[in-house]
Amino acid sequence: MNRRERLELEVSNIQSKIDNAPKDIPSHILDSWRKDIVSLEFELNNLVDSEEDNNY
Repeated sequence: MNRRERLELEVSNIQSKIDNAPKDIPSHILDSWRKDIVSLEFELNNLVDSEEDNNY
């Protein structure tokens, strides 16, 4: 699995946690997950081809 696939999987997993979170989950946890997604998506958007091919 290359770096892009790993990042996409992490984004997907976190988004699933947000979508399936109980209604009474503290807002700071949701905010933290959303920030994680933004960070991962930023990293995804800044990958260059050579980084995608490397297995980290």
